[in-house]
Amino acid sequence: MNKKLVFASIMIASLFAISSCDLKSKKAPESITKNNIDIVRIGRLICGGHLPLAIVEQKFQAQINTFQLKTVQNHDWNQVVADMQSGKLMGTFILSPLAMEMIRNGFLGKIVLMADRNGNGFVLSKKIKSIAELKNQQSIIAVPHIYSQHHVLLHMLLKQNDIPETNIKVLGMAPRDMINSLRNGEIDGFMVGEPESNKSVSLGVGWMAAISPKIWKNHMDHVFLASNSFIKQQPKKLQQLINQLVRAGKYIENNPHEAAIMGENYTGSAAAIFEQVLTTPDDWISYADMIVNEQDMISMAEKLVEMNLWQKVPKNLMNEYFDMSFVKKAEQNFQVKKINEH
Repeated sequence: MNKKLVFASIMIASLFAISSCDLKSKKAPESITKNNIDIVRIGRLICGGHLPLAIVEQKFQAQINTFQLKTVQNHDWNQVVADMQSGKLMGTFILSPLAMEMIRNGFLGKIVLMADRNGNGFVLSKKIKSIAELKNQQSIIAVPHIYSQHHVLLHMLLKQNDIPETNIKVLGMAPRDMINSLRNGEIDGFMVGEPESNKSVSLGVGWMAAISPKIWKNHMDHVFLASNSFIKQQPKKLQQLINQLVRAGKYIENNPHEAAIMGENYTGSAAAIFEQVLTTPDDWISYADMIVNEQDMISMAEKLVEMNLWQKVPKNLMNEYFDMSFVKKAEQNFQVKKINEH
């Protein structure tokens, strides 16, 4: 397989690479106590995949009685990794391949929940009239991180459309910079989580060439990565948080208009823009099922191997990288509560 898609820009990739020495935990994450109540810090970016956290923070905070949730907004994924390593965060919403890469390189934590499925768009410059045109030209396409589901989706899209990997230079770029870079002609397109792709269309900067459920139906998108300290030392707190995140996912599915309004600061877009993502088409992004199954894990790992980002699929993938016990319990609790309410 041609490796040039993944390694098209060595200098850029190196900026986003993760060394194993950097991933060794420097200290265990700590709760901060205020007024005799622990404050648990959870990381996030401005991203539609992190919307359940906004709903918990604004609507379901009162249902958490063992700690106060404090979200920490970062601006790039390298800072998220640094904050997890420093102990500033007990957990974070994060790109699924990046979380897996952190664990592979020694980070002491596990993926305990899937934040959403699907939820990404592929935008091209208006100078490019079709995906097929990429077959006949050299193009620069931005993704949020080398270890991102967006990079995986781009790899799949190019393969599905018989576009030579040598035609594409993959550029790691913070999502907030993508629209201006496309407007300025610095890139030819980008694959990114919503609402950036939809926002670019609404601004007339680019056009929507594909959405991720058409590339890889129901793919694993963002996940919640928890430190081992959070998992092992404070399981009751973690369970309460996961309970409310699952509840928030159900709320988003049933109340897209209200959820889009509450999530404006989280998505960085007007509610009307993200409400369209939540509803049209109805499978563009989904928060209904937050349990990562074995096939989700294996499929993503296999794609990383196919792209030469990993050498092989780890034998201990299910037990060492993921812990779905909290979200499975949360789903059970939600169903029992729903039955009792009726």
